[in-house]
Amino acid sequence: MPNNPAEGLTDIFWEQAQESILVRPVCGSCDKSFFSPQVLCPNCQSDTWEYQKSSGEGTIYSYTVVHRPPDDSFPNPLIIADIELDEGWRMFSWIVKCDPNEFDIGSKVKAHFQNFAGTMLPVFTLSKGDQ
Repeated sequence: MPNNPAEGLTDIFWEQAQESILVRPVCGSCDKSFFSPQVLCPNCQSDTWEYQKSSGEGTIYSYTVVHRPPDDSFPNPLIIADIELDEGWRMFSWIVKCDPNEFDIGSKVKAHFQNFAGTMLPVFTLSKGDQ
């Protein structure tokens, strides 16, 4: 049976998240950041990428508000956002500790970590200047 190149692909991401550190893949060939982790860089198809620490700062690219989350373990309202990080990559996450009327597309956000069902997840709050 051949080795699966995707096996363990996200292990470092989750290990760092447990330490409240946000990391993202950065290609060693083209220097582009990307997310989610993939076997090959989506920009140049190189397999020479590694995880690097992110500033965790970015802006809201898009979002939606779910007023009836799947169950009581989720925040209500549940704000799901496409966050564009300052290093040039994007990830989906939650925006927490604010009302959906307090921000809009382009608002500045900062990553924090929150325990959800035993796993530390990167979530975002509004940056001080946007509160």
